[in-house]
Formats: sequence, C-alpha cells, structure tokens
Amino acid sequence: MNFYNIKISFKNLLKNKLVSSINISGLVIGITVSLLVFAYVNKEKNMDQEIPEIEQTYTLLNNKYPDISNCMVRHVRSEIPEIEAITLVRYTWSPQDFLKKENTAYKLNNLLLADSCFFKVFQFETVCGDPKKALNTADQIVLTQSVARKIFGDDNPIGKELVYNATSLQNVIVEVGAVIQDLSHHCSWEFDAVLSLETNYKIPWFKNNQEYWGTQNYSAFAKIPSNIDASVINQKLAKISVDHIPERYKDHTNFEIQPFSEAYNELPGIEILKHGNQLTLNVIQIIGFLILLLACINYINLVTAQKIKRLKNIGILKVMGSKKAKVVELIAVESALVLFLTSILVIVLSNFLLIGLNQITNSEFTLIEIFSGSNLIIFISLLAFTFVLTGIIPGIRFSKTKTTALLKNTVNTRSQNHMRNALLIFQFTITIILLCGILLINKQNQFLTELDPGFNREQILYAATNPQIEKSSSAFNSEIKRIPEISDYTYTSAPLGYNQSNWGLPMINKGEEQEIGFANLFVSPNFFDFFGIKLVQGKQFNRYSEENSDWIFNATAFKQFNIEKPEDASIPRNGKVGKVIAEVEDFNHESMHSAIRPMGFRSCKETDEYIYFKINTNSAASTQRCIRSINKVWENISPNFTLEIKYLDASWEALYKKEKQFQRILNYATIISILLSCLGLISLTYFIVETHTKEIGIRKTNGAKTFEIIKMLNTDLVKWVFIACIIACPIAWYSLHTWLSGFAYKTELSWWIFALAGIIAMGIALLTVSWQSWRAAKINPVESLRYE
Repeated sequence: MNFYNIKISFKNLLKNKLVSSINISGLVIGITVSLLVFAYVNKEKNMDQEIPEIEQTYTLLNNKYPDISNCMVRHVRSEIPEIEAITLVRYTWSPQDFLKKENTAYKLNNLLLADSCFFKVFQFETVCGDPKKALNTADQIVLTQSVARKIFGDDNPIGKELVYNATSLQNVIVEVGAVIQDLSHHCSWEFDAVLSLETNYKIPWFKNNQEYWGTQNYSAFAKIPSNIDASVINQKLAKISVDHIPERYKDHTNFEIQPFSEAYNELPGIEILKHGNQLTLNVIQIIGFLILLLACINYINLVTAQKIKRLKNIGILKVMGSKKAKVVELIAVESALVLFLTSILVIVLSNFLLIGLNQITNSEFTLIEIFSGSNLIIFISLLAFTFVLTGIIPGIRFSKTKTTALLKNTVNTRSQNHMRNALLIFQFTITIILLCGILLINKQNQFLTELDPGFNREQILYAATNPQIEKSSSAFNSEIKRIPEISDYTYTSAPLGYNQSNWGLPMINKGEEQEIGFANLFVSPNFFDFFGIKLVQGKQFNRYSEENSDWIFNATAFKQFNIEKPEDASIPRNGKVGKVIAEVEDFNHESMHSAIRPMGFRSCKETDEYIYFKINTNSAASTQRCIRSINKVWENISPNFTLEIKYLDASWEALYKKEKQFQRILNYATIISILLSCLGLISLTYFIVETHTKEIGIRKTNGAKTFEIIKMLNTDLVKWVFIACIIACPIAWYSLHTWLSGFAYKTELSWWIFALAGIIAMGIALLTVSWQSWRAAKINPVESLRYE
C-alpha cells in the first residue's frame, strides 16, 4: 500500500460525496449503537460479578419465595453447620433516616438493616476499618465512601460517633465501624449505609417481631464453602428438622438456596435489590445484533453498487499494465481507508451518546468500558471481516475477471441481485418486527397507566410522617383541616404499591384453625372512603377498631381462606382475639405485574407512617399553594424532619419504569433500524437506476411518462416489502405474545398492530426511493442514452 493508492482512494470518496457519506454514516451509526447495546447487555448479564466469591453466595428461599423471618435464619444457621455464614437484611423501616454530626443533618436515601454476618457474606471493597466486625454489636454503622466524605471530609471516620434519627428511633449515638467503596452500576445492591440490626432492638415492637416465625419481612443470603456443592445444602434443607418449628408452620416450611447471581433477574420480590428482566434483556441483545447486521448489509450493498459502477475504470487499469496485486491493493486500500474513518467516528459518536445511554439505563458507563472486553473483540473482528468482504474478496475477484468483461461492464450480477433482494427483505422484516414491538409496548404501557387499580389516585399527595408529627397529631390534623385546598386526609403504614409487610398468622374460621399468609397494611378508619374502595360485606373501621384488634380483608383473601361471612373468622394474636369485621373489593396494592394477593387491614391510631392529602383543585398554582401551606404547618410542628411531598399518580407510574425504559430503548432501536433500512433502499435504488439508465432513456424516447418510469422502478420494492411483512408478522406475534405473558394484566395483541406496522414500513420505503426514482425519470433521455 502506497501514498498513490491512498490519494486515489480519497479522490474516489470525494467524487461520490453523497454515496460515501451514506456509506460511512450508516456503518458508524450501526456499529456505535450495537456496541452501546452490547455494553448494557454485558453489564446486566454480569451483575454483581465484581463482588469477591459471589459464586459461593446464595439466596435463602422458603416455598420458592425470598420472604424470610429472623426465626427462620436462626433455625437454618443451627441446623446446617455447613453454611459458612448467613445474613438477614432489609431496608430500614423508617421513611426518613438522618445522620447528624454536630448541628448538620445528612439524609440517607437508602439505609440497610443487617446483622453481623452481612459483610462476611458480601465482601465489598473496603476503604478503611473492618466491615466483617463492624456490625457485631448494636449502634454500629458502615458508610459508603461518598457518604463518609460528605460528613467527615478527608478525616478518618473510624470510631467516630454520629447521631442517628429516624421515624421510629431518635437520638441514637452510632459509631462508624468501617467505610466501603461506593457501589458501582455493576452491583444490584443500592445503599448509602448499613446499620446493625440490633440497633433497632430499642424499639419494643421491632424486638418482639424477631421472635415470630411468621414475620417474614426480611431477605436472607448465605455463603457456602467452595468445596461444598449447593445441591448438598439443598438436600439437607429439604430434610431439615421441624422439631423447633411452631406447629402451624411445619407444613409451610420448605427451604432451599438459589444462586445469588440469579436474584437480579429471577427474584423481583427482593425489594432491597435492583432488578432486571431476562426476557427484555434477550430482546435488547437480539436488537443489538440485528442493528449491527443491518449496518453491515447496507455497507456491503452500497460498496458493491459502487464497485460495479467502477468496473470500466478497473478494466482500464488492467489494460495499462496493472498487475493483479495492484488491483487488489487499490480496492483494499479504499476499503481500509473507509473503515479507518469509520473507527474514528465510532469512538467520537460513542463518547457523545454515552450521556444518553447512562440516562436511559441509569448506568455509569465510560468510553473505556464500551471499548473493552468482548466489545473490543467484536469491534476489531467486525472491521476485519468487513475489510475482507469489501476489500480483499472484491479485489481478488476483479483482478481475475477478464479485461474485456470489465470494459464492457458485462460482469454477471444476477446472483448479486438475488442477494440484494434477499437482504432487503431481511432488513424490512426486522423493521416491521420492531415497529410491531413499539406499537404493542406503547399500547401495554398505556393500558397499565389507564387501567383502574381499584382506588382513586388522582389529585392525591402523600408524605412520610415522623415522631414529632405523631406526638402532636391533634394539632397537626387540626391545622391540616384548615387548608382550603385539602378536602380530606388519611394515614397508612406504607405507600400504596410499595408495601413490604408480609405476615403469617393463625386464623380461626368456623371453629377450625388454619395458617394464613398475607400482605398487611395499617390504615385510618376513613381509608376505604378516601380511596373509593367499596365494602362487599360487613362494616368499616371505627374509633374502637384499633383497640379491639379488628381486621378487614380483601375479596381475594376471603376466597383463598374460604371465609363466607366476616363473623365466621377471627385472628388470635398477643393474647387478644381480633374479629374479621368486613370484606372489601380487591384493588391493586402492588404493581400490576402481579395478580392481586390476599391483603389484611388493621386500624391505626391518629397517625401512621404516611399521610395522604386529597386536594380539590386541578390548578398547578393552587396545588403549589397547598404544598406551601402544608410545609408551613410541617415546619412548625416537625422542624427536624423535612417535608417530602410526592404525587400518588406519579409514584404509581414509577412502578413500570422498567417497561418504560424498555420502550425508550426499543423506540431508539426502531428509529435506527428504519434509518438503516432506508439506507439499504437507497443502495438498492442506486444500483437499479445505474443498471437501468439506458432502459429509462429508451422508454422515455418511446413516450413513457414520468409516473410510468417511477412505477417501473418501484414495483419490485412493494413486492419485497410485502414479503417481509408476511415473514415478520408471525415472528412478531410469537415474540410479543411471550413478552405479554409476564404481566398479570395485559392488553390484547390486536391485528391492527401488524397491519399498521406493515403500512408504516411500506410508506417509509416508498418515500425513501420515490425521490431517487423521480430524479432518474426526469433525466433527459439523450443523456440517458449516452450514459456509460
């Protein structure tokens, strides 16, 4: 390769600026987007692999569910000595948590409660201190590096004291036992600090709950030695002794361990972890490969079309004495030059798109991460493969072709035509599938958003309360009633859609005792009226219900527990027998990914963990005035806890952020697919026009109209897109039907989705090629007949 060949290659690129730009831009966009997609997929597939010895870490399940109690962990720990360590973990009970140093309070967004074994099971990178010993006693805390720096600056925080304030616990002096590195986006854990579980033993009800087998509000994780197989542990768990298990739980105990690496995608019930979706991830990965394939197809098509146009030039070179190696070298240099420019532009575009990728996926990718590992191998292999296909092979082929055939431009292109048509069908098959996906996912997300969850969520605000509000509940409630924009208020122990309280208790139904499991929620007596939830039978809570330990269950609980009438059932607990007084209609107290499960309600006191405000205005100005009024009351009664107002409809929609994230990724992927398909059409039309120029001139000379020429050039296109639609529809139907199966509530897979996708694809195709067909049809027939 010499400077002359590079110079000639540059001239050829500049001579065909439009085609060269389309050629390079299509390849750059395709490679860049696919590399970003592959980086995201690799991150999701290798979640938590950076944690040392993670392959020895497992999730403890009971009856296939990750909801575990402290009693269960103690029992497994004592009965299975082969387990090296087992830890009990959950998010803090408090809606708000603060660490105070001197007169400055620092809010913790995600605080974990864990026992002393947590950092023995999960060995995060340590900055200072010893995490394995940091939670051995009460009033100990481990901070992440960013939180430690925010509070202590560059000082060593080990052994220093902070004041811990939370909803259920205030003015507790805690000591910093260790500092760990901030968790990367490759980790499914998400927390600012870890507080020793025993610290909360100062709360009477919390300590009492540790003795109940049925208080399954925790997740448990175990670490086993590398020389012991998980199947051995599972065999022992299957035969675990039930002698010390309460009688009513013996038939409901079935322990097993599952690799922690599977929790991210397969155990969404673990609230303390971030989660992915394996099916969605597979779809995204396939899309990445398809985009890469489409880009390569377009590039090869355009290059081939250009090479055929230059057959005569290559023939002239051979007549002037150029050897075969010289022809190969010339074509290879031009291909190498294009791929070199492509590589530079891919790196530049990747750096530019990183911000968008991180925003869409909530990640922290860097450019080095995009071009490392398997991505780097794919990138280099792709460039090498493309260089061979567009540089070496065509060069060898043309160097062996007879000079007369090159000069007369009679090289057989029939097989290439068939290949181009097949690739065009493939391109539009992918485009139509993606269009179907966009239409259905948008329809499903709209369906979930608009589907009535069974309770009113419009014009409702809510906020987490605190001890100061609870202490001055009468004054606070009185002031709230004075705000004109608030028509009503109510309290609950957890926000709707985010309730983590799972209870297991005995129930006496028609004189027979049975064990029941359900989601529990404490509510104000006016809760059901506030949210428009109707009673099926019985009576609502009253001011005596909290003292009498009354219960209300939803319709699913009545059906599952075989309760015919409320008066038939009662629940003995803590020496008291609470009566079931009513049945209420089902409503979705969790996201609609899951079917409604049994739920029990207890009456709370004057306040609870969360307060809901129903506002009587649609005006944004009035709503903000209302929030300012609430905040004024709040600051007077609760100056130590910040008011954090949330909108119920917004928090409900946030339950479906994964679907919306998937929709955004698919939207961008489809736009890119359409763009690449359009580039493929341009290459095909360019080739057709080049090979039919004289035919067009002859037809026009014989009186053919412009419309007839355009029709001639576009007829095959309609046929190929129609065939692509026939192929795409069954594939799209199966894929989308599988995706919908992951929802308990789903929209219909309507026929119009496939019809509309086909129409859109056909419209895009016709618009893309019509301008070029029109240009060809408007050329002066004299110029067409003289074309060589």
